[in-house]
Amino acid sequence: MLGIGWARCPGTCGEWVQGARAGVPFLVDSPIERFAEVFLELDLDASQWKIPFEKEKARQALSLLRQEYGFKGGGRVRFLESLPAGKGMASSTADIVASAAAFLRALGHTPTAEMLANLALTIEPSDSVMFPGITLLNHVQGGGYESLGPAVPAQFLALDWGGAVDTLAFNARQDLAGHYRRFEPEIALALALVKEGIAKRDLEKLAAGSSMSARCNQTINPKPYFETFAAWVQVNGGLGLITAHSGTLLAGIFPATENLDSLLSEVRERFSPNDSAIFRARDGGVDSGSWDQRGGKEHAWR
Repeated sequence: MLGIGWARCPGTCGEWVQGARAGVPFLVDSPIERFAEVFLELDLDASQWKIPFEKEKARQALSLLRQEYGFKGGGRVRFLESLPAGKGMASSTADIVASAAAFLRALGHTPTAEMLANLALTIEPSDSVMFPGITLLNHVQGGGYESLGPAVPAQFLALDWGGAVDTLAFNARQDLAGHYRRFEPEIALALALVKEGIAKRDLEKLAAGSSMSARCNQTINPKPYFETFAAWVQVNGGLGLITAHSGTLLAGIFPATENLDSLLSEVRERFSPNDSAIFRARDGGVDSGSWDQRGGKEHAWR
C-alpha cells in the first residue's frame, strides 16, 4: 500500500435559489449535515480502482486525477456514508469531491475548493458544496464563484415522494433555457432576498427568497402537495419552502431552535411521502486528511 486518504463532502437540501442571470445559469446550494464520506487506499500493484459499481462518476473523477498526477496504480475506495441519488441532495458532486479529496490526500496533496469544483464540472453540472460557507456558482459552465457568507442556522423538514431526476438529463432539457428566461425577474428578486438573508443572518428573508425560487421551479419540476405543504409549514411555525430544483426533494424551512419531532410524525401521516427527514443547515466545505482525522456520520433518513 502506498497511502491512505479520507474525506467527506456535505450534501444539500436542494438549493436556496437556482435560475439564470442574463442567460447565465447559477445556483446557491443549501449544505446540510449529511455527507458522502470516503476512505481510499492506494495500491501501486493494482491496475484499477475497487469502487462500488454505482459510483461511476467518482470512478471517472479518479481516472482523470490518475492521468493528471501520473499515478500508475489503483486502489480501494470505500464509501462510509452516501447520499440518496436523484433526489437533489448533491449526491454525485459529493461523491466526486470526497473521492478526489481522499485521493489527493493519499498522494500527500492538499485539495482546494476551486480545484475540486473544476474537476466535478468536467463530469457533470455541479453543486457548490466544496466551497466554505454558502457559495453562488455557475453550475453548468463553471466559474462565477461568489462567496455569500456562512450558513444561517436552520432546520429542514424534508419530504420525498419517490422517483429520481438525472442531473445531466435535466440540464439538457430543451425547455430549460426558456424556463430560466421566463423567470429571470422573479429569480433576481429571490437571489437578492437570499443574499440579504445570509448577510443579515435573517432566516425569514432567506426563506422568502427560497420559496420564490421553489415556486418558479414548479413549472418545470413540480412537486406534489406544494401549496398545501407550504400552508401547513406556515401554520406550524415554518418560514417557507426549499426545493431540489433538479431533484425530487421538497422541504419546509424552520428555525434551528424548533423541535420538529412531532411535526415529522404529522407530516408523514398527512402528506404520505416515501421518505421524510429532519436536516440541519451547515457550511459547505470539504473535510479531508488522514484516517485519524475522520469525522462522524450520524444523520440519515429516518
